[in-house]
Amino acid sequence: MNKLLLWAMAFVLLQTAASARAQITIDTSNAKDWKVSNGVVSVDWLPGNGRIFGMHWSAFPNEQIIDQTNKDHNGPKGFYMDNVGPGSGTPTNGYFLDPNGKYIDWWVQFPAGATNAFTWSQHDILFAGDPGIHIYFVLDHGPGDIAGGIGQIQWVLRSDLSQFTNTYSVNTGLNNLGATTVPMPDSVLFGTGITSGRNVQDATSDLHGLPLPAGFRRGFYTKYDYSSYEYLHKAEGVYGNSMAAWMVVPSSESLTGGPTKQDLIFTGNLLIMEAYSNHLDNQMNFSVPQDAVMHRLYGPFYLHFNAFSTTTPTAASLYQEALAASAAIAPAYDGEAQLLSNGYVPSTGRGEVHAALKSAKGLALNQAWAVLSDNQTNMQYSHAGNEYWMNVNPGGIANFHGVAPGTYRLSVYALGKWGELRQDNVVVSANQTTNTSANFVDEHFGTDAPIWTIGTADRSSHEFLHGQIANPVDLDGNYTDSYTARLGNSVQDDREFWGNWNYWADFAANSGAVVYYATPVGTTPATNDVTKWNYNQWHSFNPKLYAGVYNPADATTDGYKYICPTYVGNCATATIPDWQVHFTTTADQQAQGQYFVLSLALAATEDSPTFSLNGHPLTWHGFNLKNSDAGVRSGFSGTTQWVVLQWDTSMLNPPGQDNIITFHVGRTQGIMYDAQRAEITNTSADHTVTGWNDYEFVYGSTYEPANDAVANQ
Repeated sequence: MNKLLLWAMAFVLLQTAASARAQITIDTSNAKDWKVSNGVVSVDWLPGNGRIFGMHWSAFPNEQIIDQTNKDHNGPKGFYMDNVGPGSGTPTNGYFLDPNGKYIDWWVQFPAGATNAFTWSQHDILFAGDPGIHIYFVLDHGPGDIAGGIGQIQWVLRSDLSQFTNTYSVNTGLNNLGATTVPMPDSVLFGTGITSGRNVQDATSDLHGLPLPAGFRRGFYTKYDYSSYEYLHKAEGVYGNSMAAWMVVPSSESLTGGPTKQDLIFTGNLLIMEAYSNHLDNQMNFSVPQDAVMHRLYGPFYLHFNAFSTTTPTAASLYQEALAASAAIAPAYDGEAQLLSNGYVPSTGRGEVHAALKSAKGLALNQAWAVLSDNQTNMQYSHAGNEYWMNVNPGGIANFHGVAPGTYRLSVYALGKWGELRQDNVVVSANQTTNTSANFVDEHFGTDAPIWTIGTADRSSHEFLHGQIANPVDLDGNYTDSYTARLGNSVQDDREFWGNWNYWADFAANSGAVVYYATPVGTTPATNDVTKWNYNQWHSFNPKLYAGVYNPADATTDGYKYICPTYVGNCATATIPDWQVHFTTTADQQAQGQYFVLSLALAATEDSPTFSLNGHPLTWHGFNLKNSDAGVRSGFSGTTQWVVLQWDTSMLNPPGQDNIITFHVGRTQGIMYDAQRAEITNTSADHTVTGWNDYEFVYGSTYEPANDAVANQ
């Protein structure tokens, strides 16, 4: 933090000196090329479109930052927005030049109309002397506007392919601490050697047999491998031998989906700022009814440029300098008239929230989290308003600073524990501190120890087979921070394309089934090894692979047939046998109560699975409730759900005898398990009994859905 402060102070001094020399200019004489400059960064901007198709930085005045090879009918795509939902119309262009010469804000705006539900505008800002561009996006909807919806709000920088050849990301997940630096293969940058047969899934290329640079450790390239959880996400960058470009997130407040949301940050060397999407969170829905009043501001975000020097000799130091530069210039947002008029709340108009969370004391770093988000809404689907999150400190306190006025839900959860505290109607006012207190409860249905557990309820399937890797070569040893110092980072989540694995071969010993002994059964010991449980339960497994790797005469994507184990037969049509969990109980355990309750924490779902206890089936009709395709998007989690299945204890076999729970899925992507917990209790898990609303409940013919709209605990 001291180093970051020194960099910030140095940046302020440099910017002050640069501002004294720089002059903001704009030339709008060419209807197809507005030229805007702050004396440090100069851009060519396409009116009526909003893209920046040319960009230069005064530190390297002869170097074109924008890739000039990827074009459409309007020319190089450059730095642009790739949105889904906002419609088109007749655009207007505008700009505001600060009378004191401190900044310029320019934009393109499209009005709502018969086929466009929203009035929207795309803005760029240059501050005097600042080596970067600030961006934001504004959506409005009101009386007279047709119904509409938003699918994606995303910025993309297509930088020069020869200059920006490496990507750099930091703390992309709680189990991906530290920095990852990835050199881009020519096959990814330029498409060298990529034939149709190598395109094995959307945005996924099979690179086997192609030249790969040292430090690139994967056999496939897909953007999903490198997506970032938003927990600790601050910035990501692309760099080459001289300069670097960084996309900085000054605040989480205009993001969506809470800290567990995973957003795209790269595709090859494309630098992405994804403010809203349903990637790995498929049921995320931003629909606006006809005539409804809605205003939404995304940003500001910051595209910052820097270069290697004696003071910033490593990519790690460039990353820290980018964060310092963002922190130093953030106060300037308070004086940006257009930004303020579009809904940005200045620091003088914000409030504080002080949350005292009983029973959350003494938990480890990054274990307990508090989230402010849309009121009466599951924080995983928060999208309409601002959101903030904090790691609850060891004293059980979460202090939120700089919160925009509004009414929020406070959600609290702890990794390794079950349940979620939800407190609605937390009102934040300008220049006021809102004090609230609550008691987080680790939700169990009985008072006795569980009969057995599998996995850890941490909203991820990463502890299971293929979930982790030790000391990957792309981990940057030059990067350290408080998280790596206290928690270490030698073991990383290994998010990879699912075709990198061979499920049928992994579980050949049981003809493709997972068979797990949760307790000893007879002479068979308890498994006690979570790597004997796959990270995803597939219904079928036949990923597309480049066949030319196995047969040079075959240029199709049917390569898996060459490595499909012979016992399977035809992997294209074979279905995976039901998984099994075996366990015994004691007489004392069965005497604990009349109900056997199985809790399933699901990290992602694409199915309506059936679970049978000794032949007694219960089906959870979860498909299309909160779907997440994390299994085929290199994820170990998407949308977390808790499903509680309840049987009568009388359905258990006598004490000491084997009980079998079978796990059946009927759709290709199946289910991704986070954790399981089996209890015997005399108290039903029915919502009306527990008073909790944060789980799905199935018992015989009774089904009670989770109720995300109400408070919990």
